[in-house]
Amino acid sequence: MAPRVRLTQSGGFGGLEMVAAVDLDDLPEADAARVREAVARLDFPPGGAKRSGTPGGPDRFQYDLEVTDGGRRSLTAHEPDVSPDLQAVIDVLLPLAKPQ
Repeated sequence: MAPRVRLTQSGGFGGLEMVAAVDLDDLPEADAARVREAVARLDFPPGGAKRSGTPGGPDRFQYDLEVTDGGRRSLTAHEPDVSPDLQAVIDVLLPLAKPQ
């Protein structure tokens, strides 16, 4: 079973929620590899707890990432506290997101 990744971007000026949910095997090989490598380096809080950090301010985005690959791991990050590895996932998946 291919890892499934779900990225939700919420907040921002318009408050629109955008969601991308993909099986990594459905992505082009280079994109899938980039996401796999970035996810492997991410620091997921134990038990799927939300990551603490700077709460989103006006017109800031919140990113919720969920990875299902035999288990389920999730994290939440707010702008501007997005790690380079999470940004790599965002760069690949956000263009695939659809409004919810």
